[in-house]
Amino acid sequence: MNGIRVEACAKINLFLKVLGKRPDGFHDILSLAQSVSLADDLAITRVPRGLSLLVEGDDEVPSGPDNLVLKAARRLLGPDPSPGAALKLIKRIPPGAGLGGGSSDAAATLLGIDRLFGLALPSADLHRHAEALGSDVPFFLAGGTALLKGRGTEVEAVPDLPPFEVLILDPRRPLSTAAVYAQVQEPLTLAVKPASIPGFGRILQEPLSSVRLGNDLEAHAARLCPDIAAMRAWLLGNGAQAAAMSGSGSAVFGLFTTTDEVRDAARKAAREGWRALPCRSRQRSGIEAGRFSAR
Repeated sequence: MNGIRVEACAKINLFLKVLGKRPDGFHDILSLAQSVSLADDLAITRVPRGLSLLVEGDDEVPSGPDNLVLKAARRLLGPDPSPGAALKLIKRIPPGAGLGGGSSDAAATLLGIDRLFGLALPSADLHRHAEALGSDVPFFLAGGTALLKGRGTEVEAVPDLPPFEVLILDPRRPLSTAAVYAQVQEPLTLAVKPASIPGFGRILQEPLSSVRLGNDLEAHAARLCPDIAAMRAWLLGNGAQAAAMSGSGSAVFGLFTTTDEVRDAARKAAREGWRALPCRSRQRSGIEAGRFSAR
């Protein structure tokens, strides 16, 4: 096999609690992350030597050495490998939106190179590389529904939720994760158990109309991007059963019960000037079955 194509799904955070600042400067969090069908597309081709990256679909995403795709490739193959890899990334996930696009691309690179080059790395080694690349990257190695703990690198898979429809609104204003966390003031809640979070049981067991989503970072991100509050209110007023900001923003998502409702809301949201991205939740088994294809 000379080439491989890898799907890199986005995620939403059904809830996100910030528990306190760590000695290493990061924050401890507790979050329930969910993969969705919105995805970037990564193609990897074996070449005689070296590493290269071409990015299409978003002029704001750099293709230089700081791109997480190249960083991930270098971790597995080295800086100037022989044989090497030519990578082509088609971006559909908005950057700086809290949807984990860059992290998902990095995880897709680790998994794709491991398979294409026959490295057969143990899962613990892949997780170690993923953790070194960024807080969200380990989640995307498997995806589905999972609790994220610590600085987000501790991933505890939970039973996949039944499929549901999602509409993501992007205000076209990327936010820096560091800038949003810099807005957070101490002290914060120092210890929270999942069962004590309002709506946790409802998210797992009850209809969408009973779900109470929540994101401790939303008020802080909204100071940098006022559209966040406006988008959440708009979603709740236009058919969403629940809505919240994802990650550190700036995207906001709404949960819907039918595809027709999502499509109708997406058309209306586009007239408001927001980028509307209809999608649906993705379960781990579906991600695993459809992640790779030959080129």
